[in-house]
Amino acid sequence: MAVILGCVFYSMNGLFISRIHDMAISPVIFYRLFFGLLFLFIYIVARGKTSDLRLKKKKRSLFLQGVLVVTCMLLYFTCLKITCVSIAILLQYTAPIYVMLASPFLLNEKIGKESIAALFVAITGVFLIVRPEGGLSGIELTGTYMLGMIAGLLSGVVFAALILNVKVLKEEYPELAIVFWPMGIAFLLLSPFAFEVSPAVLYSNLKVLAAFGIVSIGFGEIFTVLGLANLKAQTGSLLSLIEPVSGVFFDTAVLGIALSSETLAGCALIMGSAVIISLNDSKKLPEKGVKERPRTF
Repeated sequence: MAVILGCVFYSMNGLFISRIHDMAISPVIFYRLFFGLLFLFIYIVARGKTSDLRLKKKKRSLFLQGVLVVTCMLLYFTCLKITCVSIAILLQYTAPIYVMLASPFLLNEKIGKESIAALFVAITGVFLIVRPEGGLSGIELTGTYMLGMIAGLLSGVVFAALILNVKVLKEEYPELAIVFWPMGIAFLLLSPFAFEVSPAVLYSNLKVLAAFGIVSIGFGEIFTVLGLANLKAQTGSLLSLIEPVSGVFFDTAVLGIALSSETLAGCALIMGSAVIISLNDSKKLPEKGVKERPRTF
């Protein structure tokens, strides 16, 4: 439920971006991080959880997570700029494939038949939702477009690395630290972009940017990391495919974008795969015992 809720909050990105004017994407990402981190810090202090932010071992993994966050954003938006929204989403959400291939070697997780079936069902669903006009046969594979495709594929690989690294960090850090420190590192790495926007333009977009940061970085990141840290990496990566489904319905409800039969079918397939993988994992919970319950906030 935490991963699904986090994906719902993340899927509101398009609603906020559509309301931000006269700003390049880099400063938008920076101020999104600024307001998100400010919200997180206030939340942590208010809950008396500042001790959770104490640095322990695996500082390199924390720094790596911050670098991965920035890299994933830049690769995704590069693909988005060169190709189109549908290709960028489709390529980034190949991440569960890489997670499923890598988790047996890196995390000693077994690949079940249900996970493989759910993966194929979910990827088919994503393709139906965001498939480019004319299908894959209409995609160019030369020149600049190829660069965009490579950036999109790499964004999927980096997204998978983010999910896997959360499981590594969970061995040492509570969820709040896994959220806060990597985002703080990403904030510092993107700080040069803060000066690419004039004060007047920044002021005119301030309310939207603040809401954007609180919703996506605050609520979205907290719920997503809480879920990913306490699930198998394969399960978490598959459930993250709920995000494009949520995005479709927000686009329909708020922006008035019409739904095609293929889009509805794709949403149904992704929701079905989420049910398959969730029910499969819930059957295994009693075997793990009650003692290993997820940390709550």
